[in-house]
Amino acid sequence: MNKKSRLWRDYLISYVFIFAIPFLILGMFIYMNAVKVVQHEIEQANSYKLKQVQSYLDGQINGLKHMAAKMAFDQRLTPYAAKLNDYSAAETVKELSRYKDNSLILESVLLYFRNDDHIYSDEGVVSLDVLTKEMYPFPQAEREAFLHDLSTSLQITLKPAVPVQLRGSREERLLTYMFPIMPNNSQPYGTVLFLINESMLTSMMSNMLGNVQGAVYLLNEAGEVLAVERTEDSPELERIMQKSELKTGEVISKIGSTSYSVMSEKSELTGWTYMIVMPTDQFWYRVIEFKQIAGLVLLLVLVIGIVAAWFVSFKKSGPIRALVAHLQHQGTPGRSERRSSNEFDFIRGTVDDLHHYTLQLETNMEQQLPLVIDQMLYRALTGSGSEAETGAGSALYPHIQGQYYYVMVISYRQDSDGIVDSSGREALYRVLNRVEAPGSNGFGIELLDEQAIALVMSVREAVADTRANQKQAADTIQALLREKLGIHSLIGVGTARCELSDINQSFIEGLATIEYRLLFPEGHVLFFEDTAKLQDHNRQYSMGDQMKFTQSLRMADQAVCLDSLHAMLDNMAQMEQSVLLLRYICFDLVNAVLKEMRTLKTGMDWPETKRMMEFQTLEDLRESMSIVVVRICEHVGAGKQTKRADLCAKIIQQIDQGYRSDQLSLDMLAQQFDVSASYISRLIREQTGTSFMEYVQQLRIEAVKREMLSTDRPIKDIIIEAGYQDMSSFIKKFKKSEGLTPGEYRKKARTE
Repeated sequence: MNKKSRLWRDYLISYVFIFAIPFLILGMFIYMNAVKVVQHEIEQANSYKLKQVQSYLDGQINGLKHMAAKMAFDQRLTPYAAKLNDYSAAETVKELSRYKDNSLILESVLLYFRNDDHIYSDEGVVSLDVLTKEMYPFPQAEREAFLHDLSTSLQITLKPAVPVQLRGSREERLLTYMFPIMPNNSQPYGTVLFLINESMLTSMMSNMLGNVQGAVYLLNEAGEVLAVERTEDSPELERIMQKSELKTGEVISKIGSTSYSVMSEKSELTGWTYMIVMPTDQFWYRVIEFKQIAGLVLLLVLVIGIVAAWFVSFKKSGPIRALVAHLQHQGTPGRSERRSSNEFDFIRGTVDDLHHYTLQLETNMEQQLPLVIDQMLYRALTGSGSEAETGAGSALYPHIQGQYYYVMVISYRQDSDGIVDSSGREALYRVLNRVEAPGSNGFGIELLDEQAIALVMSVREAVADTRANQKQAADTIQALLREKLGIHSLIGVGTARCELSDINQSFIEGLATIEYRLLFPEGHVLFFEDTAKLQDHNRQYSMGDQMKFTQSLRMADQAVCLDSLHAMLDNMAQMEQSVLLLRYICFDLVNAVLKEMRTLKTGMDWPETKRMMEFQTLEDLRESMSIVVVRICEHVGAGKQTKRADLCAKIIQQIDQGYRSDQLSLDMLAQQFDVSASYISRLIREQTGTSFMEYVQQLRIEAVKREMLSTDRPIKDIIIEAGYQDMSSFIKKFKKSEGLTPGEYRKKARTE
């Protein structure tokens, strides 16, 4: 046998086995579950019919209650009106007849006034003896109980059906429904009596049974049988009714020689229980039919499967096998675990999984992109980002790409017009969040600690005069702030950088520039290049380097801080001054560092601090001060992270405690914590991975789920307490989250 034939044989055997194993499992599953499936269908069909009976009879009984209540207030049915004369008695009889015509299940309507020998019916006025002995001759025991309840009953009473010999030797089973006038009154003056023919109640039940052998029972709240309809006279049925704990769907086996299934529905309106009891084995004929059909279908599937296995194995090619092996070896992101009977299904499934995975990634990326960009820019500004991060951010958001970049720092005072609170800062941030200037795009980053907005500017095309382009962009921003908010801000502009990862240098320069707000009023545009040219002849280094050093120390940017320090020390090393003047300048620099340490209340006991103050050479000063500034930056950075984390924790705690309130909003939180709403939104998304509304919605859904599972309170009250007034809106959100409505969720959880 050649290699190709062996390959075909191996594939044929493998495909047959791969097909046969699921086929056998499927066949066993169908065989073992056929009985349960058919039984469930029958029980569900009869349960539906049972509910129809319940709905119909509940409506009739509820109609009797309303009729009796209406009769209690009918002036024509009062003792005075009925006993006035023979004419008024006849009118009372006519009125009772009209009431009877309003119900389909009544045999007769009667009106009895306490301590009277006569009773009024829809047929006339008769004595109690005539009523109970001739018209409706009850058995002796039931007659005495009937007369006693008629004269003494204080509550609405429904008596089970008893046999009554009617005129013409017709025997009927009648239920008596007594309604005192008024009910629950200590001294009612009369009783409205409804006689209900049991056959009127059981006719619909018999229609429900159809050809099914069994019985349908109507039980009152005490468990007494009010009415029954049987299509089978069996002692086992009576034994079943003697069981005190019957549950819906329960299969009662070994009651005599037959197994029975029980289904019941309890009416919330009347408290009655509607129960159907039927032999379990009545559905077997359906099972036999199903097995025959299933056997033919399975046999057909088996034949088709063997033929398909032969064909696929014969046509199987080497490249397909190699491709499948490669996919199995490499793995596919987002691929679901699956077992496939042929390689084509595997490849198609893998492609589908890749497509779904890609769509999911695109959706998540679109939702998270604004936050990613803001975080990337914030890390780049603070010097904590890497070139890989900024490169990835530029690739994700092409609008940020440019020929060069620089930072404008827009300063505002807390008491500025329009910036007096968090809502004012929010308005300022919204204006500067994404802006366009001539030839460039701007991306605003809120700086709470500095009371400023950092605007990262990306210049799309290179220009001959960078300074003029920056000035034009700054003027555009000033005009935008005046037009939108009516404010005049001081703008500090850092130098341009070719790489986005270097904008922390430009950011520090912009912060250093706005320190000159003491000299310049709001509405000016200051360039770091101009401040860097200022020279303090007593120090021999530029004011720009000093301001960059101080600002980078406050911003915890180690790289810029060390660069500025080394630049100043290098300038000092080239000074041609006396040793005393040089030492004075060095101590002035040391004092600047000590001043920041006193502000932070840390570092005075560090050994490096003592060494910095006892330096002997410029190299000693360079080494010790470098260590000190690094530790200061680490301390400041940790403090900022702690402050940010504490603020975030307080905001999340406030949401967790107040999510039930319909007043909870981003604006309310912004007012409470004195930050902008957009800043809070970003903090929440960083902490939870979701938006503010999604997080609140999830808290409310979890609260509703806990209350539904732990209490029996109405679902409507639980939803309103959780903070939702729009019931339909919440139900849609709940179903989208859990896959079930609240009612279905509670029912499923309790049945499990």
